[in-house]
Formats: sequence, C-alpha cells, structure tokens
Amino acid sequence: MKNQLIAVLALLTLAGCASSPPTRFFALDPVSPGSAAAAADTSAAVKVDAVHIPPALDRDSMVRGESDNQLQISSQDRWAGDLGEMIRRVLTQDLAQRLPSGMVVAPESPAPASARGLVIDILTFQPQAGEVVLDADWTLLQGMQADPLLRRSVHLTQSATPSAQGEAEAMSALLGQLADDIAARIGGAPAER
Repeated sequence: MKNQLIAVLALLTLAGCASSPPTRFFALDPVSPGSAAAAADTSAAVKVDAVHIPPALDRDSMVRGESDNQLQISSQDRWAGDLGEMIRRVLTQDLAQRLPSGMVVAPESPAPASARGLVIDILTFQPQAGEVVLDADWTLLQGMQADPLLRRSVHLTQSATPSAQGEAEAMSALLGQLADDIAARIGGAPAER
C-alpha cells in the first residue's frame, strides 16, 4: 500500500511539472532614430562607461510595477542576459545610429584619451499600468578626473501592450528616446583638446 501511495504521488508530481508554463527569454533591441543624426563635435569620441540600475531590477526575471508599492517578479519571463549590460550595449548601438560615424566607442573597446564618457543612472525602468516608465539621470564626463561636462534628468514614458514582448519592445523604444536626448545635447558640450 505504501509503495502504491508513493507511485501515485510521484505521478501527480510529474503531471504538475508537465503543465508548467514555459520560460520565455527577452532581449532589448536598438531602434531607429526619431530624427536625423545629430550634428556633433566629431573631435571627441563618446563611450557609455557605465549603466547603473536599481537592485530591484537587477535580476534575471522581468519586473513589473504594481499598485501600493508592490513589484511583480515574473517566474516565466526572463531577460536573455544581464539587464545592465544589455542596456549599455543597446544604448551604445542607438547612439552609434544617431551620432556621426566613428564617434561612439563600443563598450569593451579601448577609448582614446580624449574620449568623453557617459554614465547613466536609471532610477525607474519598468512597466506600470499599461505603460513603461524610464526615469534616468545621465552625465557626460571628460578626462581622467571625470569632470562633468553636462548633466541631465529625463522622465520618459511609452505605452506598452500587456505582454512581456510588448513591454520589452516599449523598453527598447525608451532607450531609443534616451539616445535621441543624449545625441541632441552632446554636440553642444565642449570637448577637451
């Protein structure tokens, strides 16, 4: 009788596991510029040095904002890689589409000594009530002492379909808007010679 009970429990456990929804993986993608490439000072290269994201978002699972200060951490919808590094890579690709050719340095490539660095501090970047919200501060830095040349805070929103894919697409669009903002302002910042 005991062996039969164990066999029945094992079959029930296997049946429960077989009906679990599949895990889905999502990535952020570069998007085309919202306007023509910016006229920028091409004498100084630019590199996205760092992207800082809040600990609540720094995980494999997709995070959604809920009401009453609650977060929903998905058990099936996951990022295809480290979210901070994915944002850094996509933002670099977005900037390369918006700034003159050769001005943007790839994340792992060595930068010339005259290069300016970008540091992005993301405060909020998640779906909330049918839209995705991006609150971020970005700073353009110059030189070994990392002197700030320009600082800006942005609040951007993008409507999103209520699905993980729709949310990832909206997040990609917001990174494109952030790149539009950076590219539009970076040309006016003086470069150290």
